[in-house]
Amino acid sequence: MKYTRLAVAGLAAAVTVIGVSPLVSPATAQAPAVTTFTPPASTYTPPRTPWGDPDLMGVWDYQTVIRMQRPMDLAGKARFASDAEYLAWAKVNAPNRDSMGAGVGAYNEFWNERNFVKNLNTSLIVDPPDGRYPPLTPQAEQRRKEILSKAREYASWEDYHALERCLATHTPNGPQAYNSGTYIMQSPGWIMIVRERLDTRIIPLDGRPHIGSNIRQWNGDSVGRWEGSMLVVETTNFTDKQRMGGASGTSVPAGIPFGNFKVTEYFVPVSAERIEYYATVEDPTTWTRPWTFNLPWERDRDYRILEYACHEGNIALGNSMRGERVLEAEAAKKGEAGK
Repeated sequence: MKYTRLAVAGLAAAVTVIGVSPLVSPATAQAPAVTTFTPPASTYTPPRTPWGDPDLMGVWDYQTVIRMQRPMDLAGKARFASDAEYLAWAKVNAPNRDSMGAGVGAYNEFWNERNFVKNLNTSLIVDPPDGRYPPLTPQAEQRRKEILSKAREYASWEDYHALERCLATHTPNGPQAYNSGTYIMQSPGWIMIVRERLDTRIIPLDGRPHIGSNIRQWNGDSVGRWEGSMLVVETTNFTDKQRMGGASGTSVPAGIPFGNFKVTEYFVPVSAERIEYYATVEDPTTWTRPWTFNLPWERDRDYRILEYACHEGNIALGNSMRGERVLEAEAAKKGEAGK
């Protein structure tokens, strides 16, 4: 954040991100052949580091009003025709958490940065061309239903979202409501991506292979390379424990395990102040085809990244589990009374 207010986690996953819809269609027919996604080329040439790599160092942010999936009322419209049309749509559709309705809710607008990066696309997903997640395979749809049916049992702390436990967000990272500053640092043969909220990724650029397939991590194992001025990062070796989406900063809907994912990220500098970030997600056991989203990053020279004190004063998990035990006891009493 700009002069960041430390966000102390309560139930972080209670914040539903504007970009991620929980709706994913099951496959109903054979998918057409799909070609590999290639990001649009950039004519911009960034400065070089002393050792000759493109210099992307600095703090970037990617707040957006654009949803991950194209809204149905914009079906068939890939881009807004002008800045004026985009601004008019954004004015009506920008999130406002000051009016949460019934329930406890989450952080209000005081905690949320709304420094939206302009994006004329009508959805973050740019491939498939309809701007929607591709259909799930039948097996993935069944697996998702089973996971979601047990998602709120709360028998153990392990049943909570990784964000609620202050462990990790998603790679690739989707738009989030707060603490979204991202710091890129480079050294010879390495690039480090520091997300203010939770995750730091240290990525080798020396052509090494991925770690063994038996080693699984929340954000996978990333290896990178330069293709001209574009940074390409390939990530595998995710853990299936990363399976709950639908919260701020997530890119994948809830109920989809990451274990078979291959993610290819493209960092395309298009000016000194902007990176076009693309991420392609592949998993033939989950979707009928790969899909790609585009989330523009903008340099923010005023952003100060501070400690993300996620667990400071966090008593939400204990309270939540105690509440679940009370509800279970009440249900048991009612069951006994009804016999």
